[in-house]
Amino acid sequence: MDAEQQVSVLLLDAAVLMVVGMGVVFSFLMILVFAVQGMSRLLRHSSPALPATVATTQQAAISPSVVAAISAAIEHHQKQNKG
Repeated sequence: MDAEQQVSVLLLDAAVLMVVGMGVVFSFLMILVFAVQGMSRLLRHSSPALPATVATTQQAAISPSVVAAISAAIEHHQKQNKG
C-alpha cells in the first residue's frame, strides 16, 4: 500500500469518526432537550403558581436614591473607561 492510499484510508476513517461523534452529541443534546421540556411540564403542573406580589415587593424594596447612586456610578465608570 503506498502513501497516497494510506492517506485516503486515514481521511475516510477520520470522516467516519467525525460523523459518528457528531451523531452521538446531537442525539445526547436532543434527549437532553426533551428531558428538560418534560421536567418543565411536570413541574408546571405539580407546583402551585407563585403569587405576583413577590416580584413587586422585591422591586419596591430598592429605594430611588440607591438606584440613582448606582446609575451615577455606572455612568462615571463608563466615562473613565471610554478611551
